[in-house]
Amino acid sequence: MQVAIVGAGITGLSIADTLSEQGIQCTLYERASSVGGLAGSFTVNGVSLEKFYHHLFTSDTAMAALIERLRLGSKLQWLPTTNSYYANRFYRLSTPVDLLRFSHISLVDRIRLGMLYLRTRFVSDWHALEEITARDWLVAMAGEGVYRGVWEPMLRGKFGRYADEVAAVWIWNKLKLRGSSRGKGQEERLGYLEGGFGQAIEAWERHLRERGVQFELDAPVEEVPIAPCADRGRPVATGVVVRGRLCPADRVFVTTAPEVLADLAPGLPDDYRERLRSITYLANVCLVMSLDRSLSDAYWLNVGDPSIPFTGVIEHTNMQRPETYGGTHLAYLSRYLDPQDPYYHMSADELLEAYLPHLQRMFRGFERGWVRQVWAWRERYAQPVIGLRYSQRKPPFRTPVDHLWLSSMAQVYPEDRGMNYAVVYGRRAALEMLQVEGEH
Repeated sequence: MQVAIVGAGITGLSIADTLSEQGIQCTLYERASSVGGLAGSFTVNGVSLEKFYHHLFTSDTAMAALIERLRLGSKLQWLPTTNSYYANRFYRLSTPVDLLRFSHISLVDRIRLGMLYLRTRFVSDWHALEEITARDWLVAMAGEGVYRGVWEPMLRGKFGRYADEVAAVWIWNKLKLRGSSRGKGQEERLGYLEGGFGQAIEAWERHLRERGVQFELDAPVEEVPIAPCADRGRPVATGVVVRGRLCPADRVFVTTAPEVLADLAPGLPDDYRERLRSITYLANVCLVMSLDRSLSDAYWLNVGDPSIPFTGVIEHTNMQRPETYGGTHLAYLSRYLDPQDPYYHMSADELLEAYLPHLQRMFRGFERGWVRQVWAWRERYAQPVIGLRYSQRKPPFRTPVDHLWLSSMAQVYPEDRGMNYAVVYGRRAALEMLQVEGEH
């Protein structure tokens, strides 16, 4: 059997890993010149760094197990991190004591906010959370003051015009994840691979190549042809078209956003294509700054000021040592947005100029001269909008076309996207295909 996999991100690699383990020949087709997708890296002073910030939670056992299998376990560090919140000033929010000092909201609301984190841990059945928006659930759980003072600015900063459509499942999962990474002393620990997760991606690629998996890089798939199949009454995928040439395959896995599959496969049934297009994605533009000094002591800074055009400042070198990167300090400025937003198309220098007045307001004494170098990375399909009753809209792995499968971040649910669940869901989709094959 020959399987074509569209996309060599972590999901595609996980599918290839699972299938090739069973002796199935796989070929990955990737439009970029390297593998990794949203987990791709670049180099800073000769050291690998993710284009978009990445870390592991202690519950991310699948990614941790993969790193161990790739013989990189000795480099996986579990490190204490600090979280802060910005709303005209900085508020540290790493411990219960920090929460009590969070004077941005009233003392009563601080207690309600703390109780929200505790109560979230005891929510075991997420199905009811599909029927209520994040806004209504947060207000019911912690009150209007907590919602307006803390959560509303972050939800609107991330989801923009879709903020009121986001289901409670999404925010519940975020709160649960952060809580799961806190130890007995309530100190959060996050995982990072010393020297960058790019090492794991490269080692995984080498491992798959040694197993016989083929990689076609700089090879965007132009079409997934679908032919009628009279004997079964269902259409069937026949391979992929790359550079105007049909590459035949017995099975096709697509790991792109559902909307992209709708464009690639015009032979899909119309109702199914509409279902794929109904899933909205936000884009992301991430500015990475190399600095001659630290901005603050926080690793993760949530921005709760709607006038600031980025939603978070993730200072990577407050988790890793600056010496690792030749003494430079590294910070990500993240913005989720519609792909039509002018910010999405700005160069790195243009983004820095647009962000400069806000950085000067946030960080005392900030000057353009602090910045040594900047990079801008953008991704059109970065965050699915998880609306009400999403489980009814989420497409299954198996499409209505024979031999065509879909595994994308839009199907990671009720969990949220990330490296760990890309590994989990890629493997899950491949195993489902193998099960179906075994039944025939």
